[in-house]
Amino acid sequence: MLPVMSNDEPPQAVREARETVIEAFANSAEIYGAKRSYGRLYGILYFADEPLSLDTLAERSEYAKSTVSTAMTELGRYHMVTRRSIPGEGKKAFFEAETDFWQIIRAFLNNEVRREIETMTRALSDALDSLEDVEDGRAEDDRQKLQELLELYRQSERAIDILNSQSVDRIAAVFDRLR
Repeated sequence: MLPVMSNDEPPQAVREARETVIEAFANSAEIYGAKRSYGRLYGILYFADEPLSLDTLAERSEYAKSTVSTAMTELGRYHMVTRRSIPGEGKKAFFEAETDFWQIIRAFLNNEVRREIETMTRALSDALDSLEDVEDGRAEDDRQKLQELLELYRQSERAIDILNSQSVDRIAAVFDRLR
């Protein structure tokens, strides 16, 4: 028979395994140019059984509440955490991790990357329009470069549409067949 463990404190092996992953989240945040604290806080939420308040996150991470608040704003912007209200808790904010990484990637592609594509497509189209009647070798070179870049952005938009319409399993199966 297994020993009965307290619900408050997981076994040492569980704590160590979690810390390994939380540290990897911190390293990953750094790889992408974010602060390590964002990765650590995401990791704490990832393993949480329920949404956590700013106070609880600050206590568990040993970061200042202001650091936690800033991190939650940024992680929310990248669709990695969701702010929740809990009945009976008033205006107190609680946060939970999005644990479906494909959902995080799709939201990032559909929001941030698509916004960049729209911005660039509009600028490239405007630049091409302004060069339409210019008879100059440099203008012709620029038109060619701009047209190639515009086509790349249009292809990127189509790729995002395809990625957003498929499950990660289906996309992985396609890549497996391409190998």
